Amino acid sequence: MSVICPICSTPTSVNPVPIRDDMAYLPEESTERRAVYGKAVVHAITDDVSPHYVSYGIFQCQACDKRFVAKKHIQDREWVPIYPIPHKSIAEEVPEPIKGEFEEASLCFAVGAYKACASMCQRTQESLCQNKEVSGLNELLSSGIISQALFDRATEIRLWAGIVKHKPIHEPVSEEDAEELLRYLGNILDHVYVEPKRLDALIEKRKQLEKKE
Repeated sequence: MSVICPICSTPTSVNPVPIRDDMAYLPEESTERRAVYGKAVVHAITDDVSPHYVSYGIFQCQACDKRFVAKKHIQDREWVPIYPIPHKSIAEEVPEPIKGEFEEASLCFAVGAYKACASMCQRTQESLCQNKEVSGLNELLSSGIISQALFDRATEIRLWAGIVKHKPIHEPVSEEDAEELLRYLGNILDHVYVEPKRLDALIEKRKQLEKKE
């Protein structure tokens, strides 16, 4: 069985976690079949008896060794992680509070709050502008911090956020739309914060190799 770990975001095979209970109720192996307490190991999967027929399980990721809770409907073939709530992580190169706001946007997406996700995407962009000491997206573009393509994506995030915050829309923001906005935001943050630092690190390694020749 394979699933994407909600903790390390790695597609990995998982196994039910054996739970050792030192006070499990077990039948004694005797002719009288008396009940005694003893040690037992059970797989942590249980079926809900409700009409929904949902199975819940505790699993251990083979990549990071962390445990998480997942569920599976009787009609589904795949297990879906439900705790910790799976959400997109952002690179450590992204500074606070931008990093925390992006993760909050991704958490909104993970729980299906797509309007809130769009709003938090825009809030993250506002923090980006404050961090770079510019007045807005136009200045990010004119100063060369972002390209025209990223400016267009950032503008779309701003316009979507304006709609969900200030317009009485009756149709829900779809999962696909929110995911696209979140992906745009991730591309912007990678370009501004992650790629320059990783390029600098690569250049420094090359220079060190050149010195050794």
